[in-house]
Amino acid sequence: MLVIPGEVRYLLSRLEQKGYEGYLVGGCVRDALLGLTPKDWDLCTSARPEEVKACFYDKKLVLSGSRHGTVGVVLDGHLYEITSYRTESGYTDGRHPDSVTFVRDLKEDLARRDFTVNAMAYHPEKGLIDPWKGRKDLVQRVLRCVGNPNLRFQEDALRILRGMRFAAAYGFHVEKETTRAAISCRDGLKQISKERIQTELCRFLTESGTGRVLFAFWPVFAVILPECGEEAEDWKKLSGCLERASTDLVIRIAVLLSQSTDVPAVLSRLRLRKKLSAEVQMLLQWKENLSLPLRVSMKYLLRDLGQQNARRWIDYRFALEGEADCRQKRMELLERILTDEECFSIEQLAINGQDLTGLGFTGPQLGACLYTLLDQVIMGKTKNTLTALKNAASRQKEDR
Repeated sequence: MLVIPGEVRYLLSRLEQKGYEGYLVGGCVRDALLGLTPKDWDLCTSARPEEVKACFYDKKLVLSGSRHGTVGVVLDGHLYEITSYRTESGYTDGRHPDSVTFVRDLKEDLARRDFTVNAMAYHPEKGLIDPWKGRKDLVQRVLRCVGNPNLRFQEDALRILRGMRFAAAYGFHVEKETTRAAISCRDGLKQISKERIQTELCRFLTESGTGRVLFAFWPVFAVILPECGEEAEDWKKLSGCLERASTDLVIRIAVLLSQSTDVPAVLSRLRLRKKLSAEVQMLLQWKENLSLPLRVSMKYLLRDLGQQNARRWIDYRFALEGEADCRQKRMELLERILTDEECFSIEQLAINGQDLTGLGFTGPQLGACLYTLLDQVIMGKTKNTLTALKNAASRQKEDR
């Protein structure tokens, strides 16, 4: 028996009091059977949308999805989606059904879903409803489409990427026919909006099994990221790097684009958030000066990227290089610099703009002088004391 929150039991009970069926369905059933805590609890019901609204007339409702059969009910600030049993037909745009028909049969509703592990329904008293043997696939860690996989992917090609994400997240093996269909239908991803691709790809990249799945389905990813590789060997290399990379999204995207022939084009097409895009480019563009002592290099890394992205860069380089000792040396030295409060930023200098103004510096000269002084401190040529920095600044002024 699955552990179900009281609010969900209340929703089921309220539907049944009005004479309708109600079941938990989809991802929450899958996750609960795996012993995981579902992020969301979705329900399906024999009640039509108008009937669901009538059942919960006294609750706050979210009706943006009611046209397709989904009514949101808000309880204690949490949204629960209740979707009417339905069948679908025709997917002219490769995403939305041309027509939706509400039905009263749960099994008809389950037959329209993407994968068998997502096509299970559960009721605390009636138990598991599993016409597509999703529980067996779940136990065996198999990802299989419901019915004809070609039809499922033609209905919405984004299901291909969703399947890849499930395989990476849960360690699923994608069964043979589903694999063939995913590769055969991959060009359908070209018709999917950039925003939907970006959302699903980013979710995929943060899963633990990303590298394994990326190589197994590289022809699929080559459709949406052609700049990252044209041959299996390109994707095999990326796969190995991703296996070493932490699941931090910035690092994973940087690794994925590390051999891209046109990084700006990819970032623009994926329509990443500006901050995320900027952080990825930081990792890709920062180059370590190997002629400098490692301590000095790590200070420049902190100066240019900041603490969080400096740590990311070290992990990013480890993912590409695979040299654990080098990663450890860089990280230990960086943390020592931070712990000892060694100077690597203008804010840490013992001199400021007001001090330089007193020495006769004005306008742009101030900023230029501060950056020069910081360089000298980082390189160990000048001590970070007010007296030493004033003397160094005075020499700069004399030289000009």
